[in-house]
Amino acid sequence: MLALIEIKKLIAAIAPVNTGDGFLIAASGGMDSTVLAFLCHEAGLKVELAHCNFMLRDEESERDEQFVRALAAKWNVPLHVNKFNTASFASEKKLSIQEAARQLRYNWFQELIDSTKHLNWVLTAHHQEDNAETIAMHFFRGTGLRGLMGIPARSGNVIRPLLTVSHNDIQNYAAAHHVEFVTDSSNLKEDYTRNYFRHTILPAIEKVFPTVKQNLLDNSKRIEQADQLLQIYVEQFKKKYLLQKQNEYHLSIAQLKKFEHTSLLFELLHPFGFTPGQVGEAALLLNARTGAQLVAATGQWRLIKNRKQLIIAPLLSTKNDYIEVESINEEIKYPEGVLTFLPAKTSEITFGNEKQVFVDAKLLQFPLLLRKWKEGDYFYPLGMRKKKKVSRLLIDLKFSASEKEKVWVLTTGDKICWVVGIRLDDRFKITTHTNEVIQVVLDSDLA
Repeated sequence: MLALIEIKKLIAAIAPVNTGDGFLIAASGGMDSTVLAFLCHEAGLKVELAHCNFMLRDEESERDEQFVRALAAKWNVPLHVNKFNTASFASEKKLSIQEAARQLRYNWFQELIDSTKHLNWVLTAHHQEDNAETIAMHFFRGTGLRGLMGIPARSGNVIRPLLTVSHNDIQNYAAAHHVEFVTDSSNLKEDYTRNYFRHTILPAIEKVFPTVKQNLLDNSKRIEQADQLLQIYVEQFKKKYLLQKQNEYHLSIAQLKKFEHTSLLFELLHPFGFTPGQVGEAALLLNARTGAQLVAATGQWRLIKNRKQLIIAPLLSTKNDYIEVESINEEIKYPEGVLTFLPAKTSEITFGNEKQVFVDAKLLQFPLLLRKWKEGDYFYPLGMRKKKKVSRLLIDLKFSASEKEKVWVLTTGDKICWVVGIRLDDRFKITTHTNEVIQVVLDSDLA
């Protein structure tokens, strides 16, 4: 049986609450949330009530709102009410009514927390049976390990203190303490997936396995412990094989192929916005041609096959792909670094540094154009009399697809004078006839 003093212990076991913290209670008016609000109020916690009117049950929705308003007035605690056109939102976002309501309420709760300094936590009244139903639904719908762990006791500043409490205990407490509440008639219908599991699926299974709900909860704990072990290995794998190179991450295909399943691949990719549904496509890249790509469903990353590696690289920006250079004594910033154009003396000329070139000034026609290279571009590499495609140069240098995308060229007229940071065009080199010299310096550390 629940005791008043236990609610503080239940909350403290989940989150590092401080004395004086404010709690926003998601109050539907139903038995579970009203018991939670009653417990917190009687325990002397600083509480405010938040009621979502989803406008899905006509007069009954208004009845629920008025009940919560009366409860807040009786306790003299602040109340927040928001009316949502849930059906319209669900249609617009192509969501189920249940998912639409979930997004609307949690987004609003977070807005309330963010807009005030005296509210620190959101409390919801999910209990043991809610958790067991969620685990069962996730299993049949298809999910990863985390889905089989059920409802988390804490998600950011959202706390679910009754998650270890049975529905029967909540019901008994409400009866013993004469807690009044309203009943949502839609909970008795099987129009929603959760209600179908609650009233039909799980009761049918209980006829064969009477402890099915407790078994689901016990299994979720075992899965949580197994996931903790998995995360230890994943972190070790990341340190050894997920190598960061500037703003990219490189993965050894040989190491990934040691695992015939996709669990490890999912753990590596989901922080970059790849969804569980994309993991199968990502696995196909292990044997795909070099250059094959997969863009993350969410976030700003993509996965690229490059010879013996998978590269996790940022999505490209299409801005500033063409930059004019008006004259010397300019400093030009572009996505891969900074180019500085300076007059130079023949005595200052040095060779062997790919980050700077010296060109014959009389051969340059300003304004110059700094742009990304494109297919069909060609130039005459320094020391060669035959032209060569830039694409072939990059292949010879074994540039990955993402590295190729970062290559820019400096042009004058319709000629490339420098594949920036890589190779000078032979036609613009310094000769014994050169009178004026321009030094172009690349600083890629300032990108």
